[in-house]
Amino acid sequence: MAESIAQSDTDDAGRPALGRFLAAPELDLAAVAGTATAPGGAAMLRGFAQLLRSVDTTDLGRGARASRERLAVCRFWDAALQAASGRVQPLAAVLRVLGPALSWTQNPNYRRRPPDATFLDNYGYAVIAGPSDGPPALAAHPRLALGVLLLGPHAHYPLHAHPAVEVYYTLTSGGEWWRDPGPWRDEPAGTAICHEPYARHATRAGRSPLLAVYLWRGDLATHAALA
Repeated sequence: MAESIAQSDTDDAGRPALGRFLAAPELDLAAVAGTATAPGGAAMLRGFAQLLRSVDTTDLGRGARASRERLAVCRFWDAALQAASGRVQPLAAVLRVLGPALSWTQNPNYRRRPPDATFLDNYGYAVIAGPSDGPPALAAHPRLALGVLLLGPHAHYPLHAHPAVEVYYTLTSGGEWWRDPGPWRDEPAGTAICHEPYARHATRAGRSPLLAVYLWRGDLATHAALA
């Protein structure tokens, strides 16, 4: 399912691109905190905004120097970036530069017991910043996990939960998001979706791939489990 990507010269391009990504106005979570609808969402977004400012971009870290892993879902990467719409298009353009440096992975809980027969072919995530003992990341950070989630068309990421505080920042439209107690919501690109610890939530892509930035803080070591 996975294949290695040989080391390339993307490290030189990746460092400034990482800085542009973290400083992008489109990712200014503090600016959208007032629009948060989840309980405690505004404070959650302000906390993540502060953590984003503390990421060290001077060293791309072990993830950028290791062999990069690709998954079957990466066949939708270009289409997902092209589908990014509205105010998040500049952020997608920076991700296109970072793309060759990303190493893709999957939750080991899902690899052991996939939710359905096609899920692993249509799901994956890549870490941009995270703990040094976690999956390969472009930048090390002990208190933040930041990356991108990619789902293939019509993929259903079923109900799951985790102890970490989580925010998704949508880069594509057409996907649906569910947070306990529901209902399903069709969220446009540029929406911040907040999940408090242990909140049950789910995601499903529409006719196009779904791409979103994710941010975790709190318990970064415990993987999500199906709920």
